[in-house]
Amino acid sequence: MLPTGHVIVRSASPDDTERVLHCANEMMNTSPFVLTAAGEFAMTHEQERAFLLASMEHPRQLFLIAEVSDAPDGIVGLCSLTQNTAKRKMRHRVMLGMGMRPAYRGRRVGTALMHEAVAWAVAHPELHMMVLAVYASNEAGLRLYRAHGFTEWGRLPDGLVEDDGTMSEQIEMVRWVKEGGTTPRSLPGGC
Repeated sequence: MLPTGHVIVRSASPDDTERVLHCANEMMNTSPFVLTAAGEFAMTHEQERAFLLASMEHPRQLFLIAEVSDAPDGIVGLCSLTQNTAKRKMRHRVMLGMGMRPAYRGRRVGTALMHEAVAWAVAHPELHMMVLAVYASNEAGLRLYRAHGFTEWGRLPDGLVEDDGTMSEQIEMVRWVKEGGTTPRSLPGGC
């Protein structure tokens, strides 16, 4: 395992575009748990650069990278906190998505990314919750999310379908970042 001190987590900038694209493509082509299917991710260099710039400028969005000095191009993990910016009624929450390169899974990169993402959301005055979707079979991801205060609020049987037709159960999770949030058990249909 990598000591946490060897992982540097920071906000991505447009200068990171090429390395972010390489990392994202590797993750999406090697992980069975990424919600974006292999071949679906088709951002051009210009689109990714614009996305990273927009993330930097948006007051309620964040795109983090995890860097390790011994990695071929440095970036070993990505974490995004995004919003449906067209919906004012949803401006109090962010959707979390993250992943790591295969060689760095299980080496505390996810822990470092989650620590920074949660700290940012807790400190943000307008945010009340973080939400995510995860494969029910992603045991490592579920352990990571639970360790950082996420709780399950719903399951969607056969919520994910693979290219070969295989169906997988999807778990929806929430983490309240402000005092006084509704507990998942009090939500209709909650766990």
